Amino acid sequence: MKRAALAPMLVALALRLAVAASCDRVVADVERYEKVGRHLLDVSWNPYETQRLYPYPPPWAAVEAGALALARSAPFDFAFVVKLPVFAADLAIVALLVRAALLGLGSPFAAWLYALHPVSVLVGAAHGQFDSIPLAFLLAAVLLAERDRRDASALALACGIATKSFPVLALPFLATARGASSREALRYAALALAPVAILLLPFAVADRAALQRELLGYGGIADFGWTGVLRGVSWLGSGVLARSEARFWPTAALVSRVVFLAAWLALALGAWLGRLPLSPRRIVLLVLLAFGTLYGLQSAQYLLWVVPLALLRPGRPAAVHAAVASVGLVGFYLFLAPGVLWPDPLASGALAAVGRMWVLGATATLATVAAWLGFALAEARSSLRPAAPRV
Repeated sequence: MKRAALAPMLVALALRLAVAASCDRVVADVERYEKVGRHLLDVSWNPYETQRLYPYPPPWAAVEAGALALARSAPFDFAFVVKLPVFAADLAIVALLVRAALLGLGSPFAAWLYALHPVSVLVGAAHGQFDSIPLAFLLAAVLLAERDRRDASALALACGIATKSFPVLALPFLATARGASSREALRYAALALAPVAILLLPFAVADRAALQRELLGYGGIADFGWTGVLRGVSWLGSGVLARSEARFWPTAALVSRVVFLAAWLALALGAWLGRLPLSPRRIVLLVLLAFGTLYGLQSAQYLLWVVPLALLRPGRPAAVHAAVASVGLVGFYLFLAPGVLWPDPLASGALAAVGRMWVLGATATLATVAAWLGFALAEARSSLRPAAPRV
């Protein structure tokens, strides 16, 4: 495995280091990381005392503070240093995809496809978002569940949830995977959730209101998803761009939560009752596709969520998603996140062009994910049909 993983890992690292070196400005989310780091080093140990800056579980705060401390004491750029754990997670995903191929659980091309994947490079190396860290743990949890290593899978999922909360969406599906009994499912859930609860306990004791406000109050951003598309189309028609925060889209935020939660519960019930006899890697991908289709307020980094699991079985949907999501991300960063990809302000004509590029990419990404979800559901239904008798 070491020899098979070495080449794609080296290519992945070189590509991300090069992009990060050219996108080393403290803007957008990286600027927020630095603000949290300053708060932790100079004001308080509690990141949840900041206002709308830290909607994550605790561990990433240590990265922000550590990166700033290193940048203060050595000739390193904060924007570069804070991305290094993200690169490590990307390399872990490459290695896991190699391992999956060797076990017969994925394509032999998956590791190379992820190493070169434009969405991964844009989200991690350019933008600086760290979703690849929880995705690496989620991928590990799925692959361990495929091999019926339930306790190890639960602990890997716990690590993912402790980094960002979205891997919890996979919990009921991995807990009940491979015909698990109720007792086995409860043990899995306890192993996956207890470490996260222990991590959060000191912050709940110190300032429960702040923890609830920052961790539970985040409702998403209307940059992608169906609300992002509505926002973009409205801008094309009126020339006025609405604010993206969830508080400016209360109805859409409520509808997103209700509709996705209903779909998620229906899928969880179907998995529990054996009506979705899918492997862990396919059922978790199905859940992430449902989120991408139904939840309206999506940040740019959410477009990465389906990528690692999709590449286990690459095909036309994954290729189309890579293309249209990349178009949407490039347009978004140039239009709505100045400084991420390009250091200088764009002229008005160019700004309008990249804005249209964002709307087109966001719309095409939503359509692609929705169609992909339809294909996945049809495949799941077909697996329920009894095989035709042989003549």
